[in-house]
Amino acid sequence: MSNRSEPLVPHFDRLPEPEQIGQMATWLAQAGLESLELCNEAAGLKLRIRVERAAPAATCPHAPPAAQSDVTAGWVAVKTPYFGHLCLTHPQRESAFAPVGAKVAQGDTVALLTLDRMQLPVPAPVAGTVVEVTGQAGALVGYGTVIMQIQPD
Repeated sequence: MSNRSEPLVPHFDRLPEPEQIGQMATWLAQAGLESLELCNEAAGLKLRIRVERAAPAATCPHAPPAAQSDVTAGWVAVKTPYFGHLCLTHPQRESAFAPVGAKVAQGDTVALLTLDRMQLPVPAPVAGTVVEVTGQAGALVGYGTVIMQIQPD
C-alpha cells in the first residue's frame, strides 16, 4: 500500500445536492451496503443515507452482482464488486493472484480492492482460465469495472 497525499473521500464541509445524494444511494445499493454516514462535527453537519439491501443471487453468492458473459468470445468478465485501488498481486507474497493462463475456481480471489486500510477480495465469477487482465495495478477503479476475462471450463 502506498502513501497518498490526496484523500480518497472529499472534505465534507457542506451538504451534497439532492442528485448527489441519490447517486450515493445508488452506489451503496450496487455495492450491497445498507448505509453511509458522513459527519463533520466542526461544521455541524451529519448526513445518513440508508438503502434497502437487495437479496443475494441464489445461483452464485460469491460472484459480483455485475458479472456478465461476453457473448462473442464466450468469456466471462470479472467486474469489481466495490470501488478502491486495484491490487493484482498478493501483498505478502508479491505473486499475482491470477495472471493470464492461470486456472481459477469459482469464488477464488483474483484481485483485491484497497480503500485506506480495508482490503476487499474480488472473486472469480466462474471456474476457468484467465485469458486477459485489463485492470491496471494501483488504479482507482469504480464499482463494476472490468478487470479481467475468464474462459469458463
